[in-house]
Amino acid sequence: MRTITEFVYRLIGRLPPSLKDGPLIGVRNRLRHWEIVRRTRDLVPNPAYASQIREGEFKVLFISPIFNSFPLLAVSLFEQTYTNWELLFVHDGPSSCLDEKSMAMIESDDRVSLIETDSRANDWGHTPRQRGFQELAKREDVDFVVVTNSDNYHTPGYVEKMLECFDDDAQAVYCDMIHEYYSWRHFETRLEYSFIDCGCVVARRDVALNAGWNDNSYEGDWRYVADLIDQCGTKAFRKLDATLFVHS
Repeated sequence: MRTITEFVYRLIGRLPPSLKDGPLIGVRNRLRHWEIVRRTRDLVPNPAYASQIREGEFKVLFISPIFNSFPLLAVSLFEQTYTNWELLFVHDGPSSCLDEKSMAMIESDDRVSLIETDSRANDWGHTPRQRGFQELAKREDVDFVVVTNSDNYHTPGYVEKMLECFDDDAQAVYCDMIHEYYSWRHFETRLEYSFIDCGCVVARRDVALNAGWNDNSYEGDWRYVADLIDQCGTKAFRKLDATLFVHS
């Protein structure tokens, strides 16, 4: 199967843009989807919530600050194998300065929404995240939460495989990552300061809300993870030993 899908994918890739990016783009994306599913199938052999994930029953909300930047995050979510997600961008101050290309990307999918703070805080995106948590409190349809950044990249199997790691006792799941601060090398995460980023953590909505986003300093990302740990303890965390997140 791998040989066939890769051959067809590469064959289509050699066609003129008018074909490969037009009528055949759906075929290319479907082949890519199948290959992702096949290659990541064995990461979690017996998911506790396999049927719920298969039926797309869980809503996953991504909360991300944004400021005058191209929303790479949205591009990565459009490619997810699990489709029941929503993305809330919170612009740091008035969003009128976002360029047309970025706005077109945000408006291209109704799973993506954009709100803004009253004024620019310029505090590593923490004030926009706090605004995002205010919106989360209103969203009872959300099951899981990811706090990340607009320039981060979540690999296409991120949502599906992270959800597969949950069981009834798990309150949060985290994975390994690639990190620009470390020359784009593979980075083995652990539940310690400077060894994890909030973008590689998926938490249950209620646990995330109870933890909140309480620190506007440089260490705010870690404080969120630390507050999650305070809420449920490290035994309620599960780690997926796969690199599914790229910190930009």
